[in-house]
Amino acid sequence: MKGTVTRAPEEEDWAVVLSFLPKNWQELAEESGALRGLRKDKSPECLLRTLLIHLGCGPSLRETVIRARQAQIADLSAVALFKHLKKSRAWLRAMCVALFQEHGVGVSAGVGCQMRAFDATHIREPGRTGSLWRLHYSITLPALGCDFFNLTAMKGKGTGESLKQFPIRSDDYILVDRGYATTLGIQHVEASGGYVTVRVNTGALQFETKPGQSFDLLASVESIKQAGKAGG
Repeated sequence: MKGTVTRAPEEEDWAVVLSFLPKNWQELAEESGALRGLRKDKSPECLLRTLLIHLGCGPSLRETVIRARQAQIADLSAVALFKHLKKSRAWLRAMCVALFQEHGVGVSAGVGCQMRAFDATHIREPGRTGSLWRLHYSITLPALGCDFFNLTAMKGKGTGESLKQFPIRSDDYILVDRGYATTLGIQHVEASGGYVTVRVNTGALQFETKPGQSFDLLASVESIKQAGKAGG
């Protein structure tokens, strides 16, 4: 059709990404200092696109700047991108906080019981023979701040995903996935005065009542489901 403007698929995809960002995301870039030091292009959009190539897709810093240069998004060295990645920490967090606030969720440091979410991920060093490492990290909720991390090898004693990888404070409330559902890990949290919510792994946990009798968790849950149906 005459006069119709068409967009490349990647531009359409980026427009969708922009629609999810908080309304003041560009102002947050300026306020946080993320744009400080950019010489050729101080566009928050170009910087964010470059950062998301690295953070979202996982290429090395060197490969990221090559992709950004080929796509005519930004012209940075790998060293410069690393520096701007560090400068953008406050900006990325501020956008997350703003998104929560736009949906009516207040984000603060919190008082009393401190909620924390634990998880782990794999990190591979650049290159074909790059070593694999396991990163254990803790994020406070709802403040979204990383309050602890630990880097270990992938194999060997003391390297697996476990609640024992993390220091626990009194009144910490821990949220974890089923990979952390082990007796020793839960005991570690309880002994430090913390609390834990974990997806049950029935193959790793055995349940007993306080007197020491076997507790049939599945049968108990099934009775709750039936009561819910009966209650309408």
